[in-house]
Amino acid sequence: MSKLGEITVNGKAVSVFEPPHNEPDFPWVDVEELAKAFLPRSAARSIVKRTHSFGGNKRAYATARNGDRIATIVCHAMAQGLCGMIDHFNGVDLEGDEDGPAHREYSIALGVFAADNYPMSFGDMIHAFKNPGGDFLRDSEALKR
Repeated sequence: MSKLGEITVNGKAVSVFEPPHNEPDFPWVDVEELAKAFLPRSAARSIVKRTHSFGGNKRAYATARNGDRIATIVCHAMAQGLCGMIDHFNGVDLEGDEDGPAHREYSIALGVFAADNYPMSFGDMIHAFKNPGGDFLRDSEALKR
């Protein structure tokens, strides 16, 4: 997986990567950088550790070189879930399908990046939407519960 570039979320740089599989999917992101865009460093590192235990026997994340470190990267759907959790714990009271500020800011930033730098056919976008994370999430034991 190669790094595609960076997005700015809450004033912080968040690295964006190619998906670690061959199915149509949206770009993946560095989960620690995304968490640090909204949380203190210690909380962001805790999120990364929790990410490593999600999925049971099947990893729901991948790793990629990001500069001088190995980053944990997650699919767009997991990143949106993380931002939704951050909104919830920040006391954002949402109704129905409404998105909170962290979720909205991340989603718009990744959407603009993907439109400008990661062209996909309409068919591939539909496939990616219906199959987020490809086999990383599809085969995850956590999602079978």
